Amino acid sequence: MEPKFENKFTRTFDVERELYKYMHLQSPSSIACFVILGIAAVINLVMCIIAGFAYVNMAVFIMCVIVIFVMFFRYYSSLKTAEKRLREDTRGATDIEITAILDGEDLISKSSDRDKETVVPYANFRKTFATKSFYMIQTDAKLVYVFKKGCFTIGSEADFVPYVNRILEHNKRKSR
Repeated sequence: MEPKFENKFTRTFDVERELYKYMHLQSPSSIACFVILGIAAVINLVMCIIAGFAYVNMAVFIMCVIVIFVMFFRYYSSLKTAEKRLREDTRGATDIEITAILDGEDLISKSSDRDKETVVPYANFRKTFATKSFYMIQTDAKLVYVFKKGCFTIGSEADFVPYVNRILEHNKRKSR
């Protein structure tokens, strides 16, 4: 089938860096947690100063700070693990060429460090999101396929997101 969109780029660790940053720090659920914990910490600090319930409120304030610290620690440790895994997966190769294609029925992912291409039917698409440099499509299997901004060789970047959103809407209607 004729490709509707094709995206070619050299893969670096920036993909994982932006993906993990989104998952751990910028996703809607992470932002909600940070806001709730921040509000709880501020309220408890104010209560500690004004009302004088020092022991109770200070304990809650410290707990909020610890939870926020743990969330950031998980992000950094996940990033380090991903970096090691990438080095293992690519056997230390630094110039990996990625080609991602949407052909009207499937997403086809080719990588210069793999012998076989990956084919994912549109029906498996579940979510899409954008980071600073990439568009990412998440599938049923929680795998993420990447299209680098500014690297479309077929199709226009302006048409890409609406096209993928139509696929996702179709999948939502079909699953109801």
